[in-house]
Amino acid sequence: MLQDIDHRLNELKLQKGDLPLLIEGTQGDLEEKKEMKTELEEKIKKLLKDRKMYEAEVLASQEQLKKYEDQLYQVKTNKEYDAISLEIDTKKMEIEGLENKIVRTLEEEETYKSEVKELSEEVSNLETQTEEYRKELEEILLLTKEEEDKLLVKRGKVTDQIDQRLLKQYERISKAKGGIAVAFIKKASCGGCFSSIPPQKIVEVRELNRLHTCENCGRILVWQES
Repeated sequence: MLQDIDHRLNELKLQKGDLPLLIEGTQGDLEEKKEMKTELEEKIKKLLKDRKMYEAEVLASQEQLKKYEDQLYQVKTNKEYDAISLEIDTKKMEIEGLENKIVRTLEEEETYKSEVKELSEEVSNLETQTEEYRKELEEILLLTKEEEDKLLVKRGKVTDQIDQRLLKQYERISKAKGGIAVAFIKKASCGGCFSSIPPQKIVEVRELNRLHTCENCGRILVWQES
């Protein structure tokens, strides 16, 4: 009977527990953490590149500053002195600004490196946890796969003999009722929800002329000879 096959398949599925969902969850977290780590590492690379550029600009500005300072001793007029002094002050401010940028890149780099370290630990833990879940699931699958494969083959043979319209109705009810689509009539009651079944309907179910469902829970009613 299809219900018996599906019931056993559900039992085998339950043996897996929450492992498939746990694997999916940890895998999702793992990918997210890896992506965050990659983004931070790219930011660190950019900071290093920017810092080297600022350091090169500082060197160039310092050389220019030295030239201005050397020129300062060679001026002959106050106007030339004031002009070179202005250039010197401008260069000093430029160098100070560049040095501040260098300090900021170092501070940001330290912050990012600290975050990368934390993420690396989280990634390692998630990888370990995911692998443990996978191994546990694989062990269960090894124990259940042979039986599950046989049941699926058997199910295929059974469903091939069932009218597709009725099969769709069965599967729809099964999905809505936690995998239990069929209920036996027991003591004039539905075996699924225990509501009473009218005598006339019991007679009709026993005649097997068409499919009958419980008016209360919607499960397919089946008469079981005692």
